[in-house]
Amino acid sequence: MENPKNKLTSVEIGALWSTYIASSLSHRVLGYFVEKMVDEEMKEVVSYSLELSVQYLQSIEEIFKNEGYPIPQGFTEDDVNQDAPRLFSDTYCLIYVKHMSNFGLRMYGTYYSFSSDKRTLNFFHEALMTTTKLQDQATRLMLDKAVYSHAPYLSYPEHPNFIQDQKYYMNIGLFTDDRPLHAVEIRELYANTITNTVGGYLLLGFSQVADSQEVKDYMIKGKGITNNHRKALNKKFENEHLDHPSFPEFEVTDSTIPPFSDKLMMGHITFLAGLGISSYGMAIGQCQRSDLTVLFGKLMIEAGGYAKDGANLAIKNRWLEQPPLFANRGKLGNKKG
Repeated sequence: MENPKNKLTSVEIGALWSTYIASSLSHRVLGYFVEKMVDEEMKEVVSYSLELSVQYLQSIEEIFKNEGYPIPQGFTEDDVNQDAPRLFSDTYCLIYVKHMSNFGLRMYGTYYSFSSDKRTLNFFHEALMTTTKLQDQATRLMLDKAVYSHAPYLSYPEHPNFIQDQKYYMNIGLFTDDRPLHAVEIRELYANTITNTVGGYLLLGFSQVADSQEVKDYMIKGKGITNNHRKALNKKFENEHLDHPSFPEFEVTDSTIPPFSDKLMMGHITFLAGLGISSYGMAIGQCQRSDLTVLFGKLMIEAGGYAKDGANLAIKNRWLEQPPLFANRGKLGNKKG
């Protein structure tokens, strides 16, 4: 009798499958970026990220082949036009890699913590180590190039303090901001502002080059959403007389020739929308001022609606690859009858 302990669990298959799809996306996007980049230092960091995506694909393919599990299709060379002109500046490509590696570290840590199979544990351990190295390289270069956006600085207290009033937590007025932001809340505002900034420029570029009008309209709508979300988040900084995150003006060229298929661009944006939803959810759990939990809840609902519209458009065009499913026991029972 087959020992189930020798098989991958559903959670491990899901983690590897998701990582494969994301890595195939990165492989195609970063391959195009590297081909067009001029700054050698920035190109070296983005090339390392490209190298990692290829390594991850090969490692997962080996695990799946040994397991007898089908290799996902993901994104292929047919989804990229390497002859298309440059669309994004080198600075944007570097900051894009830094931002995507942030999400990679979060996901790989989660996947590692819920794995028990030795192959899966080894893979995600290696992914964490190499992505940490990538994060370090990207951060150091951004600092050297003076394109790193720092979070606000705060004054150091003379000694530890304790909360004296229950209103500090959740009893302040629903739409008020009766106390200053604390450092954890600033972190969530800062992180989500960066997410919307990086995503907004990606949407701007994609809106110029999308082939179908439906996809173009979807990108334009997303650009408007990210602009509105960034303004709402920046307003919280301004209310506290704090500087909000700022970036150099990223160049998006005037090219209208698509470097990527509509399928890839839709896959990328719906993937980022999903990550944005999880970021807003995390912020709700971390923030203690009611006006912030209300704000992040509102933004999460809007991002969720946008992601759903994107998924529907992808399904309509047969672009959305189905994740691993359990057998439908109800249908199997009906067939038997």
